[in-house]
Amino acid sequence: MISCKPGVKANGMKPEILFAIMVADQIYSECGAECVITEITGGKHGHQSLHYVGYAVDLRTRHLTGEQAASIVSDLKSALTDEYDVILESNHIHIEFQPKWTD
Repeated sequence: MISCKPGVKANGMKPEILFAIMVADQIYSECGAECVITEITGGKHGHQSLHYVGYAVDLRTRHLTGEQAASIVSDLKSALTDEYDVILESNHIHIEFQPKWTD
């Protein structure tokens, strides 16, 4: 089940991030954990953060063991295309959609 931290803003979220959230929910569920969204388009991030244009999401990890968080990150990297960056931060999992352009 997906839930959101109070105050999460989703206006402007891109379909690619909705897809990543759906994948993450399945992976969290397989670990026996709830998928909690902590930020989408709101919050404070770096100046050029993809959150501000709807191409990033942060997911809670404080209710996970270190092993669970690492496993979820690994599974997300396997399930999503290489157009997604999945990063285990100190207090959340950051997912962003950032196509890799080739010539």
